[in-house]
Amino acid sequence: MLRALAALGVAAHHAQLELWWRLGLRDAVPDLTCAAAGVDLFFVISGFVMVYSSEPLFGRRDAARVFFARRLARIVPLYWVTSGTLLAFLVVTGIDWTPYISRAGMVASFLFLPYPRPDGSMLPLHALGWTLNYEMFFYAVFAVAILLSRRAAVIAIIAFFAAIVVLNRWLGPLPQPLAFWCDPLILEFCFGMLIALAYRAGLMLPRLAAWALIAAGIVGYGAFGLSIANVPWRVLVWGLPAAAVVSGLTLGGNLAPRGIAGRALAALGDASYSLYLVHPFAISAARRFLPVLVDPRAMPWLDMLLFLLVATAAAVATYRLFERPVTKMLQNGIAGVRGHARPEPSQAAREGDPARVPAQP
Repeated sequence: MLRALAALGVAAHHAQLELWWRLGLRDAVPDLTCAAAGVDLFFVISGFVMVYSSEPLFGRRDAARVFFARRLARIVPLYWVTSGTLLAFLVVTGIDWTPYISRAGMVASFLFLPYPRPDGSMLPLHALGWTLNYEMFFYAVFAVAILLSRRAAVIAIIAFFAAIVVLNRWLGPLPQPLAFWCDPLILEFCFGMLIALAYRAGLMLPRLAAWALIAAGIVGYGAFGLSIANVPWRVLVWGLPAAAVVSGLTLGGNLAPRGIAGRALAALGDASYSLYLVHPFAISAARRFLPVLVDPRAMPWLDMLLFLLVATAAAVATYRLFERPVTKMLQNGIAGVRGHARPEPSQAAREGDPARVPAQP
């Protein structure tokens, strides 16, 4: 459900930018810059999920290979398809893309390597892929650390990330792409890993304390969200509130909403990766045909809501028709190459606690 809210936040921010930049409606809706903090929420969740779902792999000799292969199967197909679609569009339409990205940048985009655009920005061909460049770096480090025990792996990753952040600030800054990888933003993965350690250790918060953490996170977003451009470390103003929200919801017991709303958020959470990568295409298309139905100058909020509905529909379709079946096929293939689909039982399974046995990563 949090993944759904994170992806919807990013999509809402970009829908607003569509109204601002493409339609010239600068003051039509309030500033939703803080909705971009969905990225920070994603990073904290990613740190949590990698530790929690990798329980059967820690300390195994083949852990690094299995973990990274599964991560590639999960991340690469949809990202390559969306990036390839954008590249094909540029080629077919004859748009001069050289002012925006170099040929080397094109190649680096598909390899998840940070590479500067001609204007100096560290954005790949599909601009949203900058977050995946961080994710893939995190996965690469995690794949090495996973050879250790769970606790030792988390401590090693946190120590390494803290060291390279300090080194980058001290020598300041390192050449690219090292400076990109050493941004304090990577510490948000550490927040999630620490929360996962606490959860796996059985730490539970009283409901009042959990709700207080969630409220503190929301207040933090509201207090700092609009001043993000003036704060050097995004990890503090958006990362810490994200960690507070994730902590409250994971360590506070079952606080998730039930009923139709809960099921809808959970289903959209499954499709959150598709929503994240596909929504720019859907919103751009919607901007072209929606004025036939709705005058954006007369009803900008309705126009923005329709942007999000179109993006959500496109994401769910992409997830069901492409992302889910392709990921399942590739991960089944990985299990087949290993010769056995089931990993060694986790500690939770051996202790007879099936409710705490994680899903496969």
